[in-house]
Amino acid sequence: MSTEPVLVKRQPQHPVIAITLCRMSGRTAIWLALTAALATVSMAVPQELPEGEGKKLLEERCISCHTLKPVVSLKQSQDAWKTLVVKMVGYGAQLNGKEVDVATDYLTKYFGPESSVAAAKPDSPEEKIAKRYIEGICSSCHDAGLIRSTEATKQEWFDIVTRMNGLDAGVSQRDVDLLVDYLARKYGRK
Repeated sequence: MSTEPVLVKRQPQHPVIAITLCRMSGRTAIWLALTAALATVSMAVPQELPEGEGKKLLEERCISCHTLKPVVSLKQSQDAWKTLVVKMVGYGAQLNGKEVDVATDYLTKYFGPESSVAAAKPDSPEEKIAKRYIEGICSSCHDAGLIRSTEATKQEWFDIVTRMNGLDAGVSQRDVDLLVDYLARKYGRK
């Protein structure tokens, strides 16, 4: 009588998946399984982010790897957010330099140390229109950082917007006034 152990081969419950995973290399199979699991979890609980420049970027680039729930609860300074975003780029997040700045500014504005006051006040309809112009028309030629770093009086903003309109920016006269008011309030001389 033989004392050798008898191996019983167990049938996989999902043979198509098992066959596919067996044909892949180990790392690829693990990567695929983790990606599928993370995608399932992140889609199961949708993240509600405040409207603003950077929201779409976070939804497209960050949520593809992880949920934002633990991230947005951090309430960090701008420097800490920048460090974290750059770290994520090092891990493979597909963000260029401009997008790193946009993501950092968005996270600081809505999830920074003093963000609860800013996030509590919704944008007025005029602010939404002005932001759409900035995110659409202005940012098509200018870096968002340039716009945010420019400090100008209301008259200087009017001159800038009028000059850009002369270059076919396409802002209506009614919206020029609205945009200038917003820019002067948000990025006026301090």
